[in-house]
Amino acid sequence: MSKKTGLGPWHEVRRSDLHGRGVFARRPIPKGTYILEYEGVRITPEEADAQEPTDPNDPYHTFFFAISNGMIIDGGQNGNDSRFINHSCDPNCEGHESDDGDKVFIVAMRDIAQGEELLYDYALTIDDKLTKTLKKQYACWCGAKTCRGTMLALPKLTKQQQEQAKLKKWIKKQIRKEMRKKMRKQIRKELKKSLRNT
Repeated sequence: MSKKTGLGPWHEVRRSDLHGRGVFARRPIPKGTYILEYEGVRITPEEADAQEPTDPNDPYHTFFFAISNGMIIDGGQNGNDSRFINHSCDPNCEGHESDDGDKVFIVAMRDIAQGEELLYDYALTIDDKLTKTLKKQYACWCGAKTCRGTMLALPKLTKQQQEQAKLKKWIKKQIRKEMRKKMRKQIRKELKKSLRNT
């Protein structure tokens, strides 16, 4: 499908409740529609790392879109409206690469109603260790039931890792339960002792 029809573009940019500006459907968009291309200057990962933040007040906000040919599309330079599409952990759009891997098109994953905000999962990857601080710096405010709390891509856990995580959680819970029991016992003991001394 083409990016535009005789009715003009599928989208419009306006204020978003999620973050700054957002991109919204001007009219109903059918599933599978190629809405617009993600445009911008092609840069290397090294050039991306060396760049100063687009907004110093929001240094973790990025217009970068990594593509499989190893380059990055910097939507902050010569970009179009696609750079204003916000993140969601439950997106209605996704990026599709061209066959040669040098272009990205934003495509509807499902039917999108007129006025609905267009969203895709940024799934940002970072070489640093994934810490709570890092997740917070790239916090997600999408509000979806499946929200993972961050725009970063989380590593997929194996079944064994999932079981180990459940076991650790259960052990911590049991320890907390036991600690509370001991604390209550200690408080009762101290209380009886103080009552005897009065």
